[in-house]
Amino acid sequence: MLGTATLRIGDDSAATTAPRTTNVALYWLRAGRTLGVSHRAIQATPRIGTATLQALLGGPNRIERAASLSSAVPSGSHLRGLSITNGVARVDFDARFASGGGSLSVIGRVDQVVYTLTQFPNVRRVLLLVDGKLARPFTAEGLVLDRPIGRADERSLLPPIFVERPAVGDVVVSPLRLTGLANTFEATFQMKLVDARGRIVVSRTVHASAGTGTWGTYSLSLPFFGARSGSGFLVVFARSAKDGRPIDVVRVPVRIAG
Repeated sequence: MLGTATLRIGDDSAATTAPRTTNVALYWLRAGRTLGVSHRAIQATPRIGTATLQALLGGPNRIERAASLSSAVPSGSHLRGLSITNGVARVDFDARFASGGGSLSVIGRVDQVVYTLTQFPNVRRVLLLVDGKLARPFTAEGLVLDRPIGRADERSLLPPIFVERPAVGDVVVSPLRLTGLANTFEATFQMKLVDARGRIVVSRTVHASAGTGTWGTYSLSLPFFGARSGSGFLVVFARSAKDGRPIDVVRVPVRIAG
């Protein structure tokens, strides 16, 4: 989802109707293992997809790095072109994008691009090209990308509790909007919002639409009161079916506005 505007790639009308900046989601690797997300304000442009990919290629900023977000995209990768037809985004990178790294790095960079582009409502799937051609295999790791792929094809790097909103560094106001995907035992997990004093200002058991081996969605709007403004964090976790201890913990640093 976009923040200040819902723009479509190639929507020329955005040149006159968009705000000076717009918020986009960028997808990274959290602690080098699972997908994580941040929001960035970038210059509004009719070529919003290209601008968003360029921000991704530029790598995480200081706030994102402090939250253990990193990029599997090889430094120095260049975007050669982006077009969209019938819901499929054709993304052409130079050879640097397909160079080096093990299987986790290769899958990670592909997932970063797929998730980043499919946030836009007119992109459902992504076809990756290297120097204008399909790469068979994509890298030395042998990954074959000979067809357009979407989010449902790329879930191996999702953590069991995937928080899309709020994202790293977001300003949080009441009511807290919490959205994402989960694949947890009995489709439940726990969430807490902690303010600058270390005080828990809202805590809930969250029920996803599915779980126990299948992915479900969740979307909540949670009011909170008396929070101290400043740095805080959202923490989500499941409880072990064996002993009840917290597992699959994800901590998202945010800024709370009172």
